[in-house]
Amino acid sequence: MTRSTLDFFAAKASARRRTAVLVALFALAWASTIAVVYAIVVWVASAQPRLLGPGPLRTRDLLGVAGIVTLVTAGGALVHAVRLASGGGRAVAELLGGFPVDPDTQDAAERRLVNVVEEMAIAAGVPVPALYVLPFERNLNAFAAGFSPDHAVVAVTRGALEGLTRDELQGVVAHELSHVVNADTRLNLQLIALVGGLTSLALVGRALVRAGAGGEGRRGRGRGGAAGLALFGALVWLAGSIGAFFGSLIRAAVSRTREFLADADAVRLTRNPEGLAGALARIAREGSRLWSPAAPEAAHLFIADGLAVRLFATHPPIEERIRRIAPLVAERLLAEEAAPERPPEAASAAPAVSGHGLATAALAAAPGSTPGAAGSDVARAQALLAALPAAALAAARGPGSAPALVRALLADPDETVRAVQLPAVADPALRAEVARLAGALSSTGREGRMALLDVAAPALGRLAPADGEALVRDLAALAAADRRTTVFEWSLQRVVAHRLAPRAAREGAGARRVAEVEVECLEVLSVLAWQGAADGAAAQAALDAAVSALGTGGPWRVLPRGRVGAARLETALASLDAAAPRVKERVLAACEACVTADGKVRPAEGEVLRAIAASLGVPAPPILAAEERAVRAAQA
Repeated sequence: MTRSTLDFFAAKASARRRTAVLVALFALAWASTIAVVYAIVVWVASAQPRLLGPGPLRTRDLLGVAGIVTLVTAGGALVHAVRLASGGGRAVAELLGGFPVDPDTQDAAERRLVNVVEEMAIAAGVPVPALYVLPFERNLNAFAAGFSPDHAVVAVTRGALEGLTRDELQGVVAHELSHVVNADTRLNLQLIALVGGLTSLALVGRALVRAGAGGEGRRGRGRGGAAGLALFGALVWLAGSIGAFFGSLIRAAVSRTREFLADADAVRLTRNPEGLAGALARIAREGSRLWSPAAPEAAHLFIADGLAVRLFATHPPIEERIRRIAPLVAERLLAEEAAPERPPEAASAAPAVSGHGLATAALAAAPGSTPGAAGSDVARAQALLAALPAAALAAARGPGSAPALVRALLADPDETVRAVQLPAVADPALRAEVARLAGALSSTGREGRMALLDVAAPALGRLAPADGEALVRDLAALAAADRRTTVFEWSLQRVVAHRLAPRAAREGAGARRVAEVEVECLEVLSVLAWQGAADGAAAQAALDAAVSALGTGGPWRVLPRGRVGAARLETALASLDAAAPRVKERVLAACEACVTADGKVRPAEGEVLRAIAASLGVPAPPILAAEERAVRAAQA
């Protein structure tokens, strides 16, 4: 199995363990808050008997307090959860004052950010995330958020955007994308909702204080009651601070160790420890504090502490992180003085370099960058993006043009076949745009087309439901127009449909054991086995390798070629998508074993594997045969 897939499932297992810790801490916070509120009620009952009525407190009063606290905390958590569910990472970015980056931006620093994020996302094997800038935050910080890799958001402060060199920005982006791959971003959004519920009691107390203060001006007997209400509200506010205390504790317990893991993964991806270490050193010198009023509830998402208070900090000390990342240069980086001006490339990069055509040269020539520092995955992503047609790359980035570009990805390189396909697009204006882009893509291979689909991910994420449905219909019509559906066409349709559809199935709601989905596994693995097989014996050998990796008893017979149609295959993938993570892990291991059984990976095998991974919500880099890469290199 690919390293990124292994990391993903290991991270998912770690995330489940952290979720258990989170639930335990939340339960402790809830019980402690109830105890504090009940103690306040007992004190108020003895000091102000008229406020709560005569008679001693009984067990039912404790249950009443528990019910009220539960209602307030659960209600507050639900409000936060609903707000986040509707917008995910975008909602958090906008809550913090962020604005989306225009794909056609002429701002040099934003243009550089777009290029870096596209390179790093393709290198990491995840769709390109939506980009936001926090324009009013002049200090250096960044975060990633989202419920899944398909709907992730990366946001950077204006200070980080303009104050980091390209290598440093690359390290920061790699760190944030590591959180996406490591399944941290979903848990961090859940953490916002739970902690928001714990602190909601303080909001209730504040409202009671205001109500009581408003009643103090009244004459007569009501004045004493208003004062008592204000006092009670102040005490409830104090009790709510217990929730805030535990919220800080929970954030610290869940987040600190994940920063070390994301640092290590970022360095492994970029192969340039000085990039991230230099960024952290600059952050330590120049500051990372956030000024948004919403910063306290989202502080654990950021690459560095965004709060002035260090008690229960959500991040480990930056100095320790730098020494772990780059021990040989840590002391030098920590001893450097803050630069008084911005990096030269942030101010002088020409807006004309809007794509990746000069990416490699710019990386080598840019001040502050390390020639050859980028790892092989990053170098491959840079070369892949640099080879894409400029018109197609620009269309993939635009919300208005991305749907036409995605349709064009399915158009056949042969102009005669395209003439048969294009009438499937009913709208004349859209058809003309698809035809123009299809012509530009005529010499672009399948890996390049899949890279364009990744680049188009943020634009597709903004499509209205009706537009998304129209896109899926047109893709099916384009694929069927020539009366044959290729593996590439099916794979691309599957990836697009998965990215556009909401995650309806709750993870783990389906099969808990592989034995419950053996039929679905046989159908998926049989399709995959035939992609790289010249005959039945080779397909059976591939299936045998897959079954061994799957760990099921007894031999399986490969289904005849063409036995599993698209409808049955998609039904099987839907069942596997709802399965428990450990079932998905074994299925992906079996798929990997099936593809590599003969020692080489053909393009069709890589495309189907990519579509399967996307269907299961797992990041997986594109896999191409070495001979196809050699052919493309010779043709370049």
